[in-house]
Amino acid sequence: MSGRIIVGTRKGLFTIARRPAAGWDIAKAEFLGDNVTYALADPRDGWRYAALDHGHFGCKLHRSAGPDAA
Repeated sequence: MSGRIIVGTRKGLFTIARRPAAGWDIAKAEFLGDNVTYALADPRDGWRYAALDHGHFGCKLHRSAGPDAA
């Protein structure tokens, strides 16, 4: 079982990580203020893909490094 969950919301993409003593916590927030309609974490290389809905301009695909990247 993975200790991470990615959550796409109307407010951005959030990575939720399980902390040993504290439970679940937000590890990383990306694309703040953008509507994330779809999100995918690629287990092969750690990259995450997110479809951002830009309203009039439609959906655009974005890629970001995993939560452990700087």
